[in-house]
Amino acid sequence: MGNNPLKVAAKRMTGAGIPPIEEVERFGMDGEEVIANLLWEHFDCVIRNLTVPHKELYLEKDFAVIADGVIFVLEVKNWKGEIGAEGDKFYQNKDNGTRKTIKSPVGTTRQFIGRMQDFYKLDQPVVGVVVFAEPDCRLNLPEEIDGIALIRAEALVKFIKSRAKLLKWKGNSVDPKTLLRCTRFYSRDREFCKGILADIFLDCYTEDGSKARLDTTRLRYLTAEHQPLRLRDKLYVTYDNGATGVFYSRDTVFTIGCLDGSFRKLSLNRIRHIVF
Repeated sequence: MGNNPLKVAAKRMTGAGIPPIEEVERFGMDGEEVIANLLWEHFDCVIRNLTVPHKELYLEKDFAVIADGVIFVLEVKNWKGEIGAEGDKFYQNKDNGTRKTIKSPVGTTRQFIGRMQDFYKLDQPVVGVVVFAEPDCRLNLPEEIDGIALIRAEALVKFIKSRAKLLKWKGNSVDPKTLLRCTRFYSRDREFCKGILADIFLDCYTEDGSKARLDTTRLRYLTAEHQPLRLRDKLYVTYDNGATGVFYSRDTVFTIGCLDGSFRKLSLNRIRHIVF
C-alpha cells in the first residue's frame, strides 16, 4: 500500500523527514571533516574543494587556507598503519601485516600548486601540505618532500601559523571569492553532478517574505525541501562557520560548469542536497 498523499504533503509542508547531512555525503573519509572543523576553528579564510582548470578537466584539492597573505593548499589522507616513501611512491604497512604501494600525494600537490599559480597569476607564496588525519597512522617520512610538508593533523595549526608568520605577504593578494571551488549536487532522482558553481549569490526570501541574498562561497550544505502546494522550495542552509538558517525560493536555477568542460542548468526544485 502506497504512502498516504496527505501525510506526504504534510511532511513536505513542515520539512520533516530530511535525513542528517552526514547521510548525504561522507566526503570520502571522515578525516576531511575533522580537518575542516580544525581549520574553521583557527582560521578566518578556509576554502573547501579548491579547483583549477587543467587541460579538458580540473585538478582539485581538499582545502585552501589563506593566512597573512600566504596560501596553504591541503591534501588530506586518512591512511592507517605505517606510511613511508620509497622513491616517487609511498608505501603502507597495515597492522594485519599486508603492505601496499600507493601513489604519492606529493606530485599531485606540486602539480596543483603550479597550475594554480599559472591560472591566477599569483605572486603571493603558496605552500603545499599533505595532512595525515587518521590517529592510527605512524609516519616514517621526512618533514618535507620536494617542498611539500608532510604532517599529522595535531601539528597542522601550529605549522600554518608559524609558516604564515615566516612568509608573511604584504603585496597584492588574490580575492578568495574568485577562487574556484567544486560543488556536489544531489537531485531528487538520485542524479549526481560534481562541478563548479558559476553563481556566487543565491537570491531567496526569509520566512517573513523579505528578500535575502546568500553568498554561496560561505555555505557548507544546503537541503531543499520541495513544497508544491505552496509553489516554493524550503531551504535549510548551513554556513561554513556552523550557523544555520531557513529560507525560501520559487524559481532559482543554478549554472554549473561540469568537470568535462560543459555547462548545464539545474533547477533548485530538482535538487535535494548541495554540498559546497
